[in-house]
Amino acid sequence: MAHIGCTIKQVPPDKVVESASKAVELNPANAPNTSSLPHGFTPTPESLAVMTQKYWGPAGVRLTVGFLDNASAELRRRIISHMNAWGSWANVQFAETNTDPQVRIARTRDDGYWSYLGTDVLSIPDDEPTMNLDSFTMNTADSEFHRVVRHETGHTLGFPHEHMRKEIIDRIDREKAIALFMRTQGWSREEVIAQVLTPFAASALKATAATDVNSIMCYDLPGSIMKDGIAVPGGKDIDNLDAAFAAKLYPGPVSPSAVWPNGKVYLFKGKTYVSYDVASDKSDPGFPADIAGHWTGFPASFSEGVDAGVVWTNGKAYFFKGSQFVRFDLPAERVDPGYPKTISSKWPGVFTEDIDAVVVWPNGKAYFFSGDQYLRYDIARNKADPGFPAPIAGNWPGMPDDFASGIDEAVVWNDGTAYFFSGDRYVRYDIAADRVESGYPQAITGNWPGVWSDGVGR
Repeated sequence: MAHIGCTIKQVPPDKVVESASKAVELNPANAPNTSSLPHGFTPTPESLAVMTQKYWGPAGVRLTVGFLDNASAELRRRIISHMNAWGSWANVQFAETNTDPQVRIARTRDDGYWSYLGTDVLSIPDDEPTMNLDSFTMNTADSEFHRVVRHETGHTLGFPHEHMRKEIIDRIDREKAIALFMRTQGWSREEVIAQVLTPFAASALKATAATDVNSIMCYDLPGSIMKDGIAVPGGKDIDNLDAAFAAKLYPGPVSPSAVWPNGKVYLFKGKTYVSYDVASDKSDPGFPADIAGHWTGFPASFSEGVDAGVVWTNGKAYFFKGSQFVRFDLPAERVDPGYPKTISSKWPGVFTEDIDAVVVWPNGKAYFFSGDQYLRYDIARNKADPGFPAPIAGNWPGMPDDFASGIDEAVVWNDGTAYFFSGDRYVRYDIAADRVESGYPQAITGNWPGVWSDGVGR
């Protein structure tokens, strides 16, 4: 079995009541519902602790991270970048520190992959890890950083194992599963029962309404251990339902970004597109690929090429072509019914055709570019601001003259920077400083692995 098992660590018995108290102190909504208990029954503190949730609370998550070994600076940055993949859509942020880190990562060989659940990390002694990434190095495959680091970070955020829903467990042949996991993971019978065959405990974080067998929090379970013979595929990365649910539990502020929930940015040129992985800073293998057949619901004309695309603040992406646009539902991974529509019918004050690029900015505005002009769109008021369109020249500090004549594509990263492309060059724009960074423009070649060297866009 390809899957390497993960365990959710439990706090020691003598820390159970303490951890529950901290969980309720951080978020009173974690307190167990005692209204359904039998009349006259007085639960012990220990039994109440088992019923307590581990949710960090709607104010979001800001946690510091430290490493308990000699991990290189490059490896530390890479691990934390994957932890912060959750922050592309949810109000979640992890930052490295050498002083009293709340999340402590070890890489102890043969100790497996594991993490404590949610607020339990605060009840672990300061000199002990709260997460283990068994033997991870810079030579570990990119796919494992996506699958394992993001999975364990999900536990730190309070997400339990998706495969431990009763709906999935009821499909598992118990004895076949025990034999398989004992053989492949070296677990005891009791560990298999606890990690694979026990449905969500009452203390589990609120879950989505529907089971997501492609969730990053779900094991891949082979058909050989399922009563119906149908395998559970499991997740290799944060999927759109994961991201949408995390955003609901930990709502904004989230910096607007062109980064999709799976950590990708999608760039288009002619009939092809590229899936660019932000964490590894390179295009995924197999790209460029044809638009046709990969974007469900795209009209035929859009499969021939799109003018511009943008991830909006409502869980949708919008793609523009000529005088039309489509709305793409990220969780459903398809164009919404009823599209395409004309730009003029739904976007007050926006260029009615030939949009070159669109970006959503942290100030609550979106910027539309067409030729040497741009306009500012107020997202809350759903219309273009007065005084626009205006020339790009003179309004975007540091923008080179040829860029002021036309922007081919623009994307906002989730680190406070934006990238603008024109021809075979690009600039990096510091959003907080409101200007192009020094040292730009630079060539696409050598800086955007796997992206077309002669430019992005139409």
